[in-house]
Amino acid sequence: MALGQLRVLHALDVARTQLYHFTAIVIAGMGFFTDAYDLFSISLVADLLGHIYYGGELPRRVSAAINSIALCGAVLGQLVFGWLGDKMGRKRIYGVTLALMVGCSLASGLSFSKRKGKNVVTVLCFFRFWLGVCIGGDYPLSATIMAEYANKRRRGAFIAAVFAMQGFGNLAAGIVGMVVSAAFVHGDPSNADFVWRIVLMFGAIPAVLTYYWRMKMPETARYTALIAMNAKQAASDMSAVLNMDIVPEEETVNRLARQDRYGLFSAEFLRRHGIHLLGTTVCWLVLDITFYSLNLFMKDLFTKVGLLPDPDKGNPFKRMIHITATHTAIALCGTLPGYFFTVAFVDRIGRVKIQLLGFTMMSIFMLCLAVPYHHWTQKENKYGFAVMYGMTFFFANFGPNTTTFIIPAEIFPARLRSTCHGIAGAFGKIGAIVGVFGFLYTEEQYNRIMLFALVGCNLVGLVFTLLLPESKGKSLEEITGEMVEQQPQDDAAAVAAAECIHMVHI
Repeated sequence: MALGQLRVLHALDVARTQLYHFTAIVIAGMGFFTDAYDLFSISLVADLLGHIYYGGELPRRVSAAINSIALCGAVLGQLVFGWLGDKMGRKRIYGVTLALMVGCSLASGLSFSKRKGKNVVTVLCFFRFWLGVCIGGDYPLSATIMAEYANKRRRGAFIAAVFAMQGFGNLAAGIVGMVVSAAFVHGDPSNADFVWRIVLMFGAIPAVLTYYWRMKMPETARYTALIAMNAKQAASDMSAVLNMDIVPEEETVNRLARQDRYGLFSAEFLRRHGIHLLGTTVCWLVLDITFYSLNLFMKDLFTKVGLLPDPDKGNPFKRMIHITATHTAIALCGTLPGYFFTVAFVDRIGRVKIQLLGFTMMSIFMLCLAVPYHHWTQKENKYGFAVMYGMTFFFANFGPNTTTFIIPAEIFPARLRSTCHGIAGAFGKIGAIVGVFGFLYTEEQYNRIMLFALVGCNLVGLVFTLLLPESKGKSLEEITGEMVEQQPQDDAAAVAAAECIHMVHI
């Protein structure tokens, strides 16, 4: 039988939007800024690596390794750090992932070898694998922490705002690449070795800036009360955050400890949440096949339709400026507005409806690219192709790219929340790897067929979205059935009485 909701959790659910919410968004979001920058910047410098170490384009197998190695690491990171987040605490593991991310970002840019040439690429791949492990760990921890800190009325917007920092990281990758390339454009082509290193190492800067604040955040009340079973600590931490007195409910927490707590591989979990885990994993898998294929190989498609110059023509720095400028334009006009729309409407429309809308509109716009594909390859139609491409990204972000991150953080019980989010995210990164290899090993004349295959992925995601529950406006414990939501009048009144936004040290 489900117990009544703890006062400390109810206080968080009904709290007004306060400065600590925005502080948490920035702290968690800067990790995502770094994640996106590190994942997508590699595609911008790939041409330079080919120019320096292979005398032209990267061989197909090398390009596949460079683009996918961080994604392979992210699969491991999401599974391991997601599980550790439930076992050892969100805050403790959160700091570990950020510190390792800084080290691996710097090491990627400092990849050297005693034997010059191609061995540098091997060393780069080694460090990018471990960078991917850290990036993977950031996904379940950021989502879980933000979900457990947020109030129920704006929880979706807060989690979406954290994830939207991915868009700013994507944008920053383009801007940094453009600025650094422009700085060397009139120099010796041998200076290209400095360009890619500077671009990759820049990703460590935002992570360093937020490390102190990430360490100052208190552990989430839901971990402390529902997993660590420490009612006093949970009440003390959240009393400081909410600037109000919360009475510890040790007896209720002790009763929770005596309840049967089913595990991930139990029949009870399968009965209650098995279909939800299936829905979240499949949706994230097929979404990332599409999203990473289109993102990492944007420059190849744009070269085909004439928006970018051929890699073997002209100054490599000028080509990189063209690539990064195009990347930046797509991020500004398609990617970022999609994130903003999700933040604005996710708590009004609902997660499931937005995900259904996103998969549907992505399918439509990609059909508009695939059906008349030969029309788009004519040079005079290249700007129309870019607009359709940008609209696909808009509905990816005002759709499943954001909601697949939000939903797993809300629909699983606290003791398995980070683990299940990690499992869903790991399947997403497996999808990204499939997309990378699928695109690379598809001959150019089959690009149209590849686009049709991506439409099929979107339709699969559309169907599996129907398996997911709507979590809009509900407490996390109400969604998962861990507790019955109650209305403790004293706490509700105390929280509602906070008329002004105040500074809270976290």
